[in-house]
Amino acid sequence: MNKMFKLPLEWFCIEFLCIFARIFQTRNVVMKKIKNICTYIIMVSLSVHASFAQLSENAKVSILTCGDGFEFFETFGHTALRICDTALDMDYVFNWGVFDFNTDNFYLKFAQGRLPYMLGVTDYQWFVTQYAYEGRSMYEQELKLTFEEKNIMYKAILENYKPENRYYNYDFFEDNCATRIRDMALNSLQGRQFPVNAVSNSNLTFRQLFYPYTEHFLWWRFGIDIALGMRADKKTSAYNYMYLPEDLMFQFDTTILSHDNKTLTNSIQTVLKEQYPHSSPTVFSPNITFWLLFILVAVLTFMELRYRFYAKVFDIVFFCMIFFLSLLVFYLCFVSDHHATKDNLNLLWANPLILYALIRLHKSNIIVLYFLLGCLAVLVLGFWFLPQSFNSAFLPIWLVLILRITLLILRKKQIIPLSGSLYNKKRQ
Repeated sequence: MNKMFKLPLEWFCIEFLCIFARIFQTRNVVMKKIKNICTYIIMVSLSVHASFAQLSENAKVSILTCGDGFEFFETFGHTALRICDTALDMDYVFNWGVFDFNTDNFYLKFAQGRLPYMLGVTDYQWFVTQYAYEGRSMYEQELKLTFEEKNIMYKAILENYKPENRYYNYDFFEDNCATRIRDMALNSLQGRQFPVNAVSNSNLTFRQLFYPYTEHFLWWRFGIDIALGMRADKKTSAYNYMYLPEDLMFQFDTTILSHDNKTLTNSIQTVLKEQYPHSSPTVFSPNITFWLLFILVAVLTFMELRYRFYAKVFDIVFFCMIFFLSLLVFYLCFVSDHHATKDNLNLLWANPLILYALIRLHKSNIIVLYFLLGCLAVLVLGFWFLPQSFNSAFLPIWLVLILRITLLILRKKQIIPLSGSLYNKKRQ
């Protein structure tokens, strides 16, 4: 490249900003503003490099795998692509996990599965500084690409970075920061192939693959299991494994390419070590919480049968919570564009028909009550056999619903009379 296009001022600015960031790294607002300035500088620089779109022989292309963080959205780690070419004064990180909080109707689009994600680019030193500040680990794997393959990938990235191509519809299992890099790398190969149809040894599902990452976020796991449907329980191939950053790293490190008999990457190099240990899971996990609830409700139900009163307030509150939960599951299943939330058997217990029981209580149509009870029986009896996996904390919730709906049926059939109950005393 001609010297006039090397932009030495760009790198001076970035180095200065990185040093400034380290000094003031306790101020998140400053960090964000500096990041925006760095991004702008690199966008200008990249537009200059794009006009040449040719890497040198010594260019290095590598995958950066970042460890998990302390926030839930950082639980699964992150993957980015580094391209370093000293001949072009280039050391950039390409990142397909970027979204804009300033997007119109941000939360609505996120719930609908229509929030656009995009390809972002940043300076390598800034990228490392950011993760060092957060105390997260980072590993690097250099891709064993030929000169031709490197430039095929680079041109594909520049094409992807054009404003009209930069945005994409994110899918947690099928199209995310890791799968984009996986596909970008594999599509660049010439005369050799990755065994995309290879069967994985453990034969795990998408849901089972992400479970180990949520050990410290059990309530978030509980919520995710409510939202995800049967599609999350599809068996995965070795290729599908790579939707998670860490699994992508290990698959690239161990899988042998056809017509080559070599792995796609060099050995894993540690860039950053994790600095802060994770906290232990909360004592009041969903399992403990809901089994305690079941015990309390079982005692309450026994007292209702023994002393002939009706805890109407509990049924109203509990059925109301289940109803609002059913609206969320129904929305994710039938309205949103989230692929993984379709075909959700949680609608059998988070059932919108519970609204009818909420309004009518012991006066409900017995056919509706039997239908709700039948749905719950299918879940309990088929807990280990249905095509969808369920969180173990769901079971005590189902048992509470069975207890309360059975009680409504008994009252409806007048097997348990209400005479002498607190309910009737209030009516009198």
